[in-house]
Amino acid sequence: MNITEFAIKRSRVTLSIVTVVAIMGLAMYPNLSRDSMPPYTVRVATIVSSFPGANPERVELLVSKNIEETVQDLPEVKEITSQSRTGLSVVTVVLKDQVPPEELQDVWDTLRRKLNDMSSLPDGVEPNLKDDDVGVVYGIMVGLLSNDFSDAEMEKIAERLRDDLITLPDAARVVLNGVQEQQVFVEFDPARLAEYGLTVGLLQQQIQATNILDSGGEITVANKRLILEPTGNFENLDDLGQLLVPVGDKRRALYLSDIATIRKGVRSPPESIVRVNGRRAI
Repeated sequence: MNITEFAIKRSRVTLSIVTVVAIMGLAMYPNLSRDSMPPYTVRVATIVSSFPGANPERVELLVSKNIEETVQDLPEVKEITSQSRTGLSVVTVVLKDQVPPEELQDVWDTLRRKLNDMSSLPDGVEPNLKDDDVGVVYGIMVGLLSNDFSDAEMEKIAERLRDDLITLPDAARVVLNGVQEQQVFVEFDPARLAEYGLTVGLLQQQIQATNILDSGGEITVANKRLILEPTGNFENLDDLGQLLVPVGDKRRALYLSDIATIRKGVRSPPESIVRVNGRRAI
């Protein structure tokens, strides 16, 4: 039977069938399942390697090619592509669709061990496998604005909000953007340092040697074990300002605050800036 001929000769029947199907479709449409973030499996990762000072040809020959040969040993690999730029190698790895989602992490861990064991790369080149955050999509963005709080106070409030949001049943990850990194600035006049027989390097060594951030070990006294915690780390700007810096023939010393200005501020330039309706935000 010719369907086209039947539809033309029995046009009323055809129109009736089309009308019924259209009505049924409209009636069922509101009840169709929907998901704004449907689950899917990402089987892609990138291997980023830094080779400073090398031209693209050397990067390809010494880095990208060796990494590709190592990746090819994995039977789960479907496709390998690479980009070699000046001082940078980016190798993209795509796994086969047959790899179950629950086995993906095991494959990436195996590849990561192979990359760490590579001995054919130039000295100082360390391939970094980036399989995290691939395919991550953020569903909600919340802007935090204020005219009365400092950057440091805003950061603390944002961290508390993050701790509350991550407890929501449907929250997988909460990330802060636009946070301004706090730094301590030691500002000085090089000419004045020279008057005291100091250099920038000597001053930096003095600060690092005093700011102890290490374990002091432990000792056993009678039947008790005591943990030693060295003091000397800086808790605030005043502690840093009270640092004694040997000057001249090292027979005398000055406070760091006497030869330098110490202040706390944000990193400049900032790593990231977020604006909501033109205003700085987190």
